[in-house]
Amino acid sequence: MRKAVLLGVTYRKNNRIEKNLAELAELARSVGILPVARFWQVLRHPVKTYVGKGKLEKIAQYITLYDADGVITDDELTPVQKSRLEKLLKVEVLDRTQVILEDFARSARTSEGKTEIELARLEYKLSHIKGSRSDLSRTAGGIGTRGPGESKLESDRRVVRKRIARLRSKIKKIAEERSLKRQKRLSSILPKISITGYTNAGKSMLLKTLSGFNVKSEDKLFTTLDPTTKKVWLGENVFALFSDTVGFISKLPPQLVKAFRSTLEEVLDANFIILVADGHDEDMDEKLKVSEEILNRIGANDIPKITVINKIDVCDKLRIRELLREYSNAVFISAKKNLYVDELVSRLREEITKDYLEREIEVPYENWHVISRKVGIRVMSSKQVDNVVRARLKIHPSLVNKIEVENRVLS
Repeated sequence: MRKAVLLGVTYRKNNRIEKNLAELAELARSVGILPVARFWQVLRHPVKTYVGKGKLEKIAQYITLYDADGVITDDELTPVQKSRLEKLLKVEVLDRTQVILEDFARSARTSEGKTEIELARLEYKLSHIKGSRSDLSRTAGGIGTRGPGESKLESDRRVVRKRIARLRSKIKKIAEERSLKRQKRLSSILPKISITGYTNAGKSMLLKTLSGFNVKSEDKLFTTLDPTTKKVWLGENVFALFSDTVGFISKLPPQLVKAFRSTLEEVLDANFIILVADGHDEDMDEKLKVSEEILNRIGANDIPKITVINKIDVCDKLRIRELLREYSNAVFISAKKNLYVDELVSRLREEITKDYLEREIEVPYENWHVISRKVGIRVMSSKQVDNVVRARLKIHPSLVNKIEVENRVLS
């Protein structure tokens, strides 16, 4: 498909449908399809042709006018809807779910990501396999078939189910390996922070700015699919593991949520969640709502969250005043320009160590590095007097007794 007409429907009057189609246009471009026209219709109930027949006549004219070779719908189609649209419009028809799956497939880099995408695609295919009359003709029995009574449709489904079973088994093994790694990380007192949010909100750019590593970041949908984790210094001897996760999107296909369960579960291991939003996006409120709904769906609603409003460098003063009024507890930054990121770092440092216990110690200067570089110790202040370092620390509760014993030995 090179050029496509975009279609959408809504069952109540609102302006969301136009925004959905604008996002669908972005999705289409990200997989190399040029959107040439957009149509939407308010309906009382779903119809077998997705939109009304009168609207289809106009769409057919635009397909000819723009030499389009396809149609993309903003909703997942039933097999009947897809079949009828292709028959009436005489072009290839894709739905939103298929385009998202294609976009994810292009972004996958690791073996795990590719496996999860293949599983999601096959589950979509299984739920949409529809036999025509020719498909329902009986095939002859033979070795490896269920006998002379098996139809082509049943055969197709059986092949897909077998492949799905193999992929689920593979993903289960990957999940077990991931679980072992998670257990090792969970046994560490090094805090874990997940960077989440709507796709293209600037999550990868934030991780790049925080860590200094060259994390892939582009102004397009789903740049990040496979989780990326970096160790980041937050000052005062405080470190944390930051994970950049796959971007969320409205109408996220259930196949993807299911297939990416092991990937999304990385978020559940976090001590904190950074929820990133694009402050320049006029639809930011709705996208934040979608992100929070997805976090709730995977069971992450009880994990402490910090909302970060990104891209303030491209916001005008009026927009910033509106956001400050509505999101007074958020942190406002520009990850790209490194504006106010230090305020986010300071906020995270306080959150991470809020349950740490304060202690004052004195230790010989030559032994100071033994204490000051330990994970789980925040150095609030230190002063060298002669050959002794006097320091005020905040210490992880599990380390307090050990540090006090070490301090007595070192002193």
